[in-house]
Parts: sequence; structure tokens; C-alpha cells
Amino acid sequence: MKAIVWLIGAAITAMSVLVILKPQIARDMSERMNPQMFYFGAWARIVIGIVFLLISDTRNWGTLFNVLGIFLVVIGAYALQTGFERTREFVLGIVHGNENLVRVAGGVGVLIGILLISAT
Repeated sequence: MKAIVWLIGAAITAMSVLVILKPQIARDMSERMNPQMFYFGAWARIVIGIVFLLISDTRNWGTLFNVLGIFLVVIGAYALQTGFERTREFVLGIVHGNENLVRVAGGVGVLIGILLISAT
């Protein structure tokens, strides 16, 4: 489990650094999103959130894992509830808006990734 958490943290950090350096990458990924990717991503959020909730008592920074677990499960369930088209419009509205907002979101991702790496 420690390796899985470390890999998730490293992946979040790497993707977030790429988004900070080139916000165009976030635009390209969201424009290429298809229904299969959408549903895979939503279910992946739910599964990763449940894993975080299951291991939160056994790790350092248990509160971090509880908060991230609940957040991921809720976001994944909300994405499944709203559907592909509405979520895609929402995401495209964000990434085609202010570049600084996309970079701030990337910075938050870097912080969360580093916290996950340091908690293992």
C-alpha cells in the first residue's frame, strides 16, 4: 500500500507541475476527453478515495487521508451523477478561462502530491 500511495502522490505531483508549466496541456486533455475516459476517471476517483479512507488509520497524517478520501469519493460520485456532457462543459469552461486559475489548481495539486509522498 505504501508504494501505491507514493505512486499516486508522484503522479499527482508530475501532472500538476506540467499544468503549471504549460496550462495548454490541461486544455488539450479536457478537449480529448471522451465518455470512456470520463467514466474511468470518475470510478478511479471513487476507488482511490475508498482506498484512502481504508488506510487512513494506519498511516501518518490520517486526517489528510480522511479528507482526501471523502473529497475524492464525493467528486467521483458527483461526476457520475451529472454525466459526461455537463462535466465536460464545466471543465472546458474552467480551462478556457483564466490561465492563472489553472496554474493555481496545479499548485494545489503539487501540494497534495507532496503531502501524499511525505505521508508514506
